[in-house]
Amino acid sequence: MIADLDLDGAESFAKKLNEGAGSFRAAALRVDVISELDTQIMADKTVEIFGRIDVLLNNVGVYPHVAFQDISYEAWRQVLAINLDSIFLCSKAVLPSMKHQGGGKIINVASDLIWVGLPGMVHYTAAKSGIIGFTRSLAREMGMYGITVNTIAPGAVIPDIVLDPMSQNRMDAIINHQCIKRKLRPDDLVGPLIFLASSDSDFISAQILTVDGGLTTH
Repeated sequence: MIADLDLDGAESFAKKLNEGAGSFRAAALRVDVISELDTQIMADKTVEIFGRIDVLLNNVGVYPHVAFQDISYEAWRQVLAINLDSIFLCSKAVLPSMKHQGGGKIINVASDLIWVGLPGMVHYTAAKSGIIGFTRSLAREMGMYGITVNTIAPGAVIPDIVLDPMSQNRMDAIINHQCIKRKLRPDDLVGPLIFLASSDSDFISAQILTVDGGLTTH
């Protein structure tokens, strides 16, 4: 189930999956992940169409770059809601189904900024850091039901085309500080996510897997 505010984009991607090789069966649904009603509909529709919920991938976020003194309380609350409240609501919506079937996987997406911080990203980093506490505490509660809860903390996915020299300099500095001297690509996240979603990780819970080419050590 591809849940997104952009229904056209979600439906287009679901169509590609359904038309591709393999045994994919995908559906799309417009979901506002900070709406309790929408997230409950998401869970109900997924069970209705597919019969069960095996994995929840909480992959959503906004990351405005704003100096701390310029962050309004409204902007602070919006960033925390989208980056953190969404994980609470989506997890709460799917857990009854996972408990009923005797297992499941919840995978949250944070950021490697939780380890280092970054000027101008206080609200974003605070929200993503909250995901770590959420992951560890929820994993403690859900282990008895066979449900694992883990987090992946990616580095910056650098676009192929950088439009201005200042951004290019920042990207070069990131790569220079990594152990692996190349850009992080979206494909670099696929393997770790599949691992956490698969039975290979059944005895792994409450963990944070950082995927940033060795930029951070902790």
